[in-house]
Amino acid sequence: MTKNPPLTRILTVGTGAVGAYFTWRMQQSGQCTVTAVCRSNYEVVKSKGIEIQTIAWGEGPHIFKPDQVVNVVPRETYDFIVVCMKVLPQVYSVADIIAPAVEASPNATIVLIQNGIGIEDPIKERFPRNPIISSVTYIGVTQNEPGIVYHSGKVQVLISGLFEPIEGVDTTTPVQLYGDICKQGGIDTIMTDDIQNYRWQKLVWNGSMNVVSIMSGLWTVSNVLANDKYREMAYTVKCEIIALAEALGYPMPPGLAQRSMTTSANLAEGYKASMVVDLEEGRPLETEVILTNPMKIAEQHNLTHVIPTWYQLYKDLMKYLEDRKASL
Repeated sequence: MTKNPPLTRILTVGTGAVGAYFTWRMQQSGQCTVTAVCRSNYEVVKSKGIEIQTIAWGEGPHIFKPDQVVNVVPRETYDFIVVCMKVLPQVYSVADIIAPAVEASPNATIVLIQNGIGIEDPIKERFPRNPIISSVTYIGVTQNEPGIVYHSGKVQVLISGLFEPIEGVDTTTPVQLYGDICKQGGIDTIMTDDIQNYRWQKLVWNGSMNVVSIMSGLWTVSNVLANDKYREMAYTVKCEIIALAEALGYPMPPGLAQRSMTTSANLAEGYKASMVVDLEEGRPLETEVILTNPMKIAEQHNLTHVIPTWYQLYKDLMKYLEDRKASL
């Protein structure tokens, strides 16, 4: 009698809304076990699991019960270490946080389901022999209270690709396995050889709506779009980000700026970009990877003239945040 192959072992670091949703679906593939690292929601998740409120999978209740729930990253062996934390290098080092698991798993693949540009570099520098899968997601999920994740609508797209090949390391097999698990779990999965292009595409929305929403003082996306001056500014910034991406060798899809405006208009009344929410809640903002890193790249390539509005807004925002912090 042949034995079934062992299940793939997945460690989720950052089991908030995004981490919970996607690793729930990975677990549903039947191909893996999931160990979830939880912090503020640890007690609830350990005792009850995570309720996923969604219409994408029929009538619930849908309860995600990780195979193991921990509150620190274990020094154990995993096949995939899936990182869904916000990228906040001014607050913590993702590489330091995942180090115990990576050091115990020399063959593990590190998956980064995170926003921004340049997020892979610190991980590559610390763990040069571990393959990195870089992922961009389009999904509306929130965790308004510990242990309950609300999924708005049915969109749940995960776009992933290998960050860089590593000489002497098999990177093809883990990328294929990861893609298979996601697809078997019912995730709308796109595997690409050009993940950085998709990162810049997503930046067109994140890089524009966050900064314009804050610097206009209008806060919500609907308020920005209802104001002629700031609606035009948001569109201009989107076009500038596209121009920068293309100058760097990442061709953007035709009509992307207008589609990004349409996406904004279709959001619920009162919707706020992530930085606005973080600012209101007194949490650190993902300014480095969404704004600072692209600005540094533009400066290094003498391309700041391509992004005059965005570049000035960035400077204004950083001064605003500095002044706000000093006044608290």
